[in-house]
Amino acid sequence: MLMARVARRYYLERQSRVQIAEEFGLSRFQVGRLLERAVATGLVRIEIGLPDDVEFDLSGRLQDRFGLRYCAVTEAPDEALQSLRSSVGQAATALLQEIVTARDVLGISSTRTLMGLPEPPDHFSRCTVVQITGAVSRIDAWDVMEAVRRFTRVGGGPAYLYYAPMVCPDDAGSRIYRQQPDFVRCASHFDKLTVCVIGIGAWGDGLSTVYEAASEQDRNTAQDLGVCAEVVGLLLDAEGRRLDTPLDGRMIGISEQELRAVPTRIGIAFDARKSDAVRATLKSGLINGIVIDRGLAEAVLVES
Repeated sequence: MLMARVARRYYLERQSRVQIAEEFGLSRFQVGRLLERAVATGLVRIEIGLPDDVEFDLSGRLQDRFGLRYCAVTEAPDEALQSLRSSVGQAATALLQEIVTARDVLGISSTRTLMGLPEPPDHFSRCTVVQITGAVSRIDAWDVMEAVRRFTRVGGGPAYLYYAPMVCPDDAGSRIYRQQPDFVRCASHFDKLTVCVIGIGAWGDGLSTVYEAASEQDRNTAQDLGVCAEVVGLLLDAEGRRLDTPLDGRMIGISEQELRAVPTRIGIAFDARKSDAVRATLKSGLINGIVIDRGLAEAVLVES
């Protein structure tokens, strides 16, 4: 009975151990032992409720394997690409809701998983949100700017946006866009970013926004150089090494140095066809957190 009364005060009535000790004429250490015994004997049972669409064990394996700060593996209702994208996008949004505070500066890149989600988050911190890559033209009209606005509409924090393509046709065009006031204002916040969300692309049709925006000649040249993955316009080989390609200098967005300086860098991806690209990105150290679907996570672990 004493164990039950002490446990009730502590777990249900939220009293401190000092308060409980004073009430029952016990020491804090006696209260602690009673609470430990209540759990050990089953008088108190602690359950952790996990979302149905999160693969907790698989998330832990992936996190341990690559030494990640954050990892969420989602379980979509089916294997359709739209379901995978929506599942990963919602999980990434939920993770940001958990970790982002009003003191953070959040960077958002051009990525399918955060563009075009049917519902905005139900709550979000009043933080600054910054666009960190240019936009890619899409027939569904969703772009990175809309993804930024989804968070600031709910949280009410300031949004820093700029109108520019993700890939310019030449270096001269890139220099012009980089001199525009909107981009200069965004770029002035790149060194203040504390959290960023970046898409992971594989070098193939339908697997990378940069691949889709590049010319056929640029695609073929990058392919010949061994490009395996693309992250905010940075092209990587299968070992995660940065490759020099004709696209360098034509991307409008955050630099590699600026990205690596961000404390929390969360990569997001869906589709098991991206397993090589995800593995390369993990090897590169460009990200220290990830949100992906179950099939992609299993492929990454099996082939590691």
